[in-house]
Amino acid sequence: MILQISDPMQPSGIVESIGVLLKEETLQTVEHFVLENTLVLESIEPFPGYHGENLPTDARPDSLFLITDKPYPLETIFRISQHLCCNQNIPVDAVPVEIYIRDVTYSGIRIRGLKNYSFISEIQGCYMDKNILFTRRKSIKSPALMRITKIFSLEKMASHVYKDLDDSNTFYLAIPYHFRWEKFRTVTFSVKNNLDNSNFDCASGFIYTKDMIEFVRIYTQNHDLTKLQLIREKYVDEISKIRDDAL
Repeated sequence: MILQISDPMQPSGIVESIGVLLKEETLQTVEHFVLENTLVLESIEPFPGYHGENLPTDARPDSLFLITDKPYPLETIFRISQHLCCNQNIPVDAVPVEIYIRDVTYSGIRIRGLKNYSFISEIQGCYMDKNILFTRRKSIKSPALMRITKIFSLEKMASHVYKDLDDSNTFYLAIPYHFRWEKFRTVTFSVKNNLDNSNFDCASGFIYTKDMIEFVRIYTQNHDLTKLQLIREKYVDEISKIRDDAL
């Protein structure tokens, strides 16, 4: 059975709004270029479900996580990040993040767009100047579940299918319900096993609009709309089997 849902996108086909992305990656401690006795983590494989060409292979960081000494209000992180390091002219994409490793929750700031590891300590210093402090260093190399709060910029491609206006390889498939991560992982495993081409990375999340958009985030360098629509159909079909577990 295919569940039907309304399409909440505005008539213009474009929406910019705050939302949450939930994803799982393996993180490890950054050993160099950080302030003394502070914890910074990095993603070993930013898109673990995708294996193909054109992924970053150079020595620049992809996703960094500055782990703070305590949770700070979301608006505080957003406000400080908006004008971060104005004098140093270091442009970065910085947003709040919660990281769950085993039974421990870490609060922090996710950094993307940093061109060189050597800038990490300067970025940390900019936050410390604004009274954002960091937790003590520890050695970590572990799978982690991340809850990233960010601003999404989407454009409608087709019914329930949207592309990311900031990343040409990222797409969003609207689905009827939100599921806890373990259930989402199970559904994703089943979806991939029922597709001829399963070379794409998945995450889940939602965007705040008048009608909340629940989505599956797809990272793929194959931008075929038919493939994206098929992936969505598989997700909705699997979801219809376990809809009683939806939140």
